[in-house]
This record gives sequence, C-alpha cells and structure tokens, in this order.
Amino acid sequence: MIKYIMSKRVNERGLIGIVLCVIVFSLGYFVLNHISTMEDPPLGNTIYILIGSTLTFLSILGVILILKYMYDNKKKKERRERKRKKHKLFYLKDNPENKNKK
Repeated sequence: MIKYIMSKRVNERGLIGIVLCVIVFSLGYFVLNHISTMEDPPLGNTIYILIGSTLTFLSILGVILILKYMYDNKKKKERRERKRKKHKLFYLKDNPENKNKK
C-alpha cells in the first residue's frame, strides 16, 4: 500500500495526505468534544482533552505543510521550465562566429 501511494504524482499524494489529515481531525474532534465531556471516562478528562487537542493541531499543521509543499513544488517546476527556455543550446557547427571565419 505504501509503495502504491509513494508511486503517485505529487498532487495525488497531496490529496491523499489531506484526506488522512481530515480523518485525523475528525477523530481528534470526536475525542475532544464527545469523550472528554463524558461523566467519568476511563483515563480521566484531561488525557482525552490533551489527545483531542493534539490530534486536531497536528492535522491542521499537516494540511498547511502539504499545501506549502505542493505550492513550492509547483513554483520549482515553473522556475525550472523558465530556466530551460532561457538556455539555448548551440553546436560549434551552427555557431555564427564559425560561419564568418570561413
């Protein structure tokens, strides 16, 4: 499964990561708002509040980092393409200086 995910293009991997972050966010939201507000949860309310807050924070941070990576990758491709277009290949046979010398 991991090889399948890693073989995808950057945009597809980014979307898979965002979906996973949404799932983690919903799990953290459930823990924070439903389990931590129960009367007597098994490990105590504080543990569930910390777990829920951590999961929601990490999922939001994950979405931000994935979007930043996708944006930076897009900018890097555009920069590489501009650099490639500016660089013109020429061969010694086609060089104008060599034509003038003949």
